[in-house]
Amino acid sequence: MPAAPRTLDDLLPASAREALQHLEIHARRSVDGLRHGVHTSRRIGVSTDFDHHKNYVPGDPLKHMDWKASARHDRYYVKRYIEETALAVRIVVDRSGSMLQATEGAIKYVQACRLAASLAYLVVKESDAAGLALSSAAQTIWLPAGSSNAHLVRILDALVVNDAVAADNLATSLRTILDRAERRGIVAVISDLMFDPQPLQRELGRLQAQGHEVLLFQVRDPTEEDFPFNRWAQFHCLENPAVKHRLDTVPLKRIYREQYQALLAEWRAWTKRQGQHFVTFRTTEPVERVLADYLAYRTRIA
Repeated sequence: MPAAPRTLDDLLPASAREALQHLEIHARRSVDGLRHGVHTSRRIGVSTDFDHHKNYVPGDPLKHMDWKASARHDRYYVKRYIEETALAVRIVVDRSGSMLQATEGAIKYVQACRLAASLAYLVVKESDAAGLALSSAAQTIWLPAGSSNAHLVRILDALVVNDAVAADNLATSLRTILDRAERRGIVAVISDLMFDPQPLQRELGRLQAQGHEVLLFQVRDPTEEDFPFNRWAQFHCLENPAVKHRLDTVPLKRIYREQYQALLAEWRAWTKRQGQHFVTFRTTEPVERVLADYLAYRTRIA
C-alpha cells in the first residue's frame, strides 16, 4: 500500500491551514540571511536595532557616526547595527522503509509528511525560506530553501509523490547539509528514530556547532511502542523484505518494551544536554495540534 498522501488536500487540508493560520516559528539562535526579515542575524547590517559602538576607522560610513558619543569621549565612534534577516528552515524527513509501519491505518510516514507540510506552510507564510530533504539509502530527494508559494507547492508535491523505501540515510543527509556549508538556520528532523542513535547524534551535534538550531521530531507507532503480542508471530523487516523472523513474543515482551523506553529516554537526555528541542508524538495525534503545542511551548520559553 502506498504510504505517501495521494493529494495535496490529504497532505495539508483546509482545516489544518486554518489551525496553523495564526502560528509563527522564529529562530532561537542567531541566523544568517540574505534579505531583511524578523530574525536576528550574525551579520552586521543596516537595520535600526543598535548593537554596539566601535572606533571609527577610515572607510566607515559617516552616516553611522555617533557624534554625541564622540564628543563625550573625545574620539570618534561609529554605531553598529544588527541586521534582521529571513529565516531558513531545512526540513529533513526520514523516508526509510521502517516509516511504513502502520496501526489502524495511521502510517508513520504519512504523519511525518503532514508535519513537514505544516512546517513548510508556516515558514513560507512568514516569507521565510523552507527547504526539504526526503532521506533514504535508495535516494534522497533535495529541494533547496525557497520562500515563494510556487516553491511551497513543489515541497508539497515532493511529499505527495515520494513513498518510503529502503534503509535509513539520515546521518548522511545531515552530513551533506554540513558539507554544503549552507547559511545558519533551523534544521528540523522528522523520524521514528528506530536505529542506532550515535551516528545521527554525531551529525546533529556538528550542525549545532556550526550554528544551526536543531529540532528533532519523533513519530511513534502504537504497535511498535506497546508490542501487544501474546503468541508466536511472523515479523518482516520493512527496510529489507528478505529478512523475516518467526518469534515467540511472550518472553520478548518485557525486554522489548524496556529497550524501546530506554531508547526514548536516551534521546530525551541527549537532546536536553545539547539544548535541542525534542518533540515526540504518536501517529494517532493530529499533527497540527502537535505543532501548535510545540510552538506554544517555544513561545513560553523564549
